[in-house]
Amino acid sequence: MIITTRESNIQIVKSILSNIINSLSNNMLSYGLGLMLLSQTNSAISFGIEMIVAPAAGVLFVIPIGNLVDKYKHKTVLIVSSLVRILFLVLFILSIDHFDGLYKMIPVIPFVAVNAICSNISTITYSASVHELVHSEKIQHLSSLTNVANSFSNIFAPVLGVSLYAIFGFDIFILIGILSSSIAFLIILSLRFHYQTKETSNNRKKEPFSQIQDFKEGINYIKKRKLIIDIIVISMFLNFIFSSMNIGIPYIIETQLHIGTEPIGYLNTFNAVGLLSGSLFMNFLPAKRGTFLKIMIPVFSLGIEVLSLGTLFQNIGQLFSITLYGGIISFFIGFSLAIIEVNNMVYLQKTITTEFLGRVMSILTTANRALLPIGSLIYTFLFDSITFGSYIFMGNGVLCIIFGFLVFPRVVKSVKKDHLFIKKHN
Repeated sequence: MIITTRESNIQIVKSILSNIINSLSNNMLSYGLGLMLLSQTNSAISFGIEMIVAPAAGVLFVIPIGNLVDKYKHKTVLIVSSLVRILFLVLFILSIDHFDGLYKMIPVIPFVAVNAICSNISTITYSASVHELVHSEKIQHLSSLTNVANSFSNIFAPVLGVSLYAIFGFDIFILIGILSSSIAFLIILSLRFHYQTKETSNNRKKEPFSQIQDFKEGINYIKKRKLIIDIIVISMFLNFIFSSMNIGIPYIIETQLHIGTEPIGYLNTFNAVGLLSGSLFMNFLPAKRGTFLKIMIPVFSLGIEVLSLGTLFQNIGQLFSITLYGGIISFFIGFSLAIIEVNNMVYLQKTITTEFLGRVMSILTTANRALLPIGSLIYTFLFDSITFGSYIFMGNGVLCIIFGFLVFPRVVKSVKKDHLFIKKHN
């Protein structure tokens, strides 16, 4: 069944609206949860609890989530995931006030784990169902606008989270989560999924279902397409490098430059605006051409930008200059990241068959998220050990450029081979 342009546009609006609602409420809940735990425990773990639990849950459930998304109808998976999240939000608000101090962790940890699993399922399922929601010419629009929605929530969630917590306390975030999840659930019900076969949920009944065996099929598919491996490796590397910014920018500005915390917020905002602008830019960029350039140019530009940020921190210590020039560099870092994120996502969505898309997206999503806490721990140690933290940024920039030159010839070959693979199997 052909999906018309008009229906595709309607589906895009619904999907983006659902994404904004869920992303904004989730991010606000994260900030509210951190503030509440901080006041209850007086421990730095308060703001790191999700960074620990969510990636751990992702790694543990990477196989069943990938298989789940590829085995069952995507609309059914999204509906069940939404209902489970709403149920646990209700249980959370009923139980949280019965615990005090460190005992707050008793209801918090199970909720954070389940919420992370449901979030992973929803994200991966939406990514895997693009062929069922819009026609192929609209996939880039859907992916780029999804990135816009995430960037929008990253900009406004901290401000709204802090303000609402100061006025209403923590419970308001759970109520907002229940309301937003309910609205998103209704939007899912209104979406029309054009399944490619009538037996989408039953196409593997001929053989006994095995979690490991089904996931190995996805791994074997990835092995046949070297460009997918390259995309996953590049994404993991850039996420690891980016984790240095989360740790390093606040550390350098407050501890080494001693210019207060105000520039930290501005640099983070500029970065989020860059992500938003890059996503919008990709919405208007032709999707059919320049796969290689859209992968490699952001890699090299990120190296130059991170190197420039380190040089700025090393040579300038004035509040205004750090805010202005650091903000500009942070904007372009976000812009470059958005281009490579959207390009990689669109390429995978357009060239991987729906049968394997859930497992590939599960691997990519889990690998990226799992690296953030590892990178944070490594860079925390480095910033504590090295006197001039700016050298770490400069080193990361050089490392990124060297990495670009190393993968350059491999990606050239992989793009050519992948195009031949796609032509052969289409």
